[in-house]
Amino acid sequence: MNVLLVSPNIETLPDPVFPIGMACISAALKEKRIPVQMLDLCFSSDYEADITTTLGAYDPDVIGISLRNVDNVSYPQYISYLPFYRKIVDLIRKQCSAVIVVGGSGFTLLPEAILNFLEADYGVAGEGESSFVGLVADLEASRAPEKRILHPGLEATDLDALPFADREGIDGLAYQTKGGMGNIQTKRGCPFTCIYCTYPLIEGKRVRMRDPDKICDEMEQLSAEGIRNLFIVDNEFNFPPEHALAVCRRMAARKIRMRWGCYANPAFITDELVSAMKACGCTGLEFGCDSAHPQVLKNLGKNFSVEDMLSAASVCRGHKLPFCISLLLGGPGETMQTVRQTLETVRDMNPTAVICMAGVRIFPQTRMYHIALEEGVIDAGTDFLKPVFYLSPDVQDTIMPFLAEFALENPTWIFPGLQININENLQKKLRRFGIRGPLWEYMKMGSRLRGRCWCRNKGARGTAVNSEW
Repeated sequence: MNVLLVSPNIETLPDPVFPIGMACISAALKEKRIPVQMLDLCFSSDYEADITTTLGAYDPDVIGISLRNVDNVSYPQYISYLPFYRKIVDLIRKQCSAVIVVGGSGFTLLPEAILNFLEADYGVAGEGESSFVGLVADLEASRAPEKRILHPGLEATDLDALPFADREGIDGLAYQTKGGMGNIQTKRGCPFTCIYCTYPLIEGKRVRMRDPDKICDEMEQLSAEGIRNLFIVDNEFNFPPEHALAVCRRMAARKIRMRWGCYANPAFITDELVSAMKACGCTGLEFGCDSAHPQVLKNLGKNFSVEDMLSAASVCRGHKLPFCISLLLGGPGETMQTVRQTLETVRDMNPTAVICMAGVRIFPQTRMYHIALEEGVIDAGTDFLKPVFYLSPDVQDTIMPFLAEFALENPTWIFPGLQININENLQKKLRRFGIRGPLWEYMKMGSRLRGRCWCRNKGARGTAVNSEW
């Protein structure tokens, strides 16, 4: 039974993202000797022609479509990817009779709604290595599954028993050439309790770690393929901190030469860990802080304090390690006073860059969903396929124009929801300079390239800045 895996993610801002989820499924299929081919549409100039050519040459029996994201979770200028996904499904239906299965992190968030919207045959929610392989085996044996949506039941306990992601069918160097990076995962699972977070829904709450030597083996494999920039896609690389430290020490001992970055939690940043990270090639950390106000942090379910944030920033500055802070304003209890305090506190930390968003994307099965339901922001019949955001009533009429004005004096701050400092034009300029890796690491360079000549244009709820990031 021939399987074709398709990645329809064509988003390239801020960076194109290698479809590691699809690559993991392909590896699991190959381990079971199931014929499989991958089609990555990220850099396709004519996706219809590419799909037509692939279907004609390969003749698959099962087609798995990996959905990384539902939308870009940016308020107010959001983009939904679902209409494009539907075009892909419709195109496939017109040309072949293969069974269509959808999965991936995006699908897992709204499985029933997405399956119905796309009119696919089956869906796999959560980790797919076991479930998808099992579904293919059932279909080959003419055993129709009882349910259209399959869940893994238990997540993979031993990640070291899984094969490395299969990158043979994807042009990994294209991601590096066009500004992206290779990627790797050192663990799965998120034990934290952020009220809006979907990681526990996708990967489960139990943290399962890979052996540091196995991680280094895969890194060396990537290096041999020419990948020089890497992003560790764990929800928080530095938790548990002892595992992160062990990975860094093994990378240093094995002399792995790669530039890499990761997401990090400020509560687990130490001088020892940052020193070890920088020594083995780390070029930047991204802290998902969301706020710098004690009560708002508590409301958001964060496990760290403002003091932890200040300490983490100090450690990074001490080691001259670039760091980015992500903010998510407008959650429960947010006021313009707490917004101003957050912005002032974060600015004083002197981060390399800040990614600032307002409005919390609501997904079912999160605590944010129940809060929004209690406050009447949503009801039981709300359609979440269209992005639905929570914005505190105390800031909903004033925060967007306030942020647009704030951006005028803060050129290293990125505002995705207002399209400020996030634009393909300057991205392409920086890439032509040979810059690779996360663009936020070069925000100060971008600021110099832009100079102080701002081009104003009308943005959502006020005048925004188009600084072409």
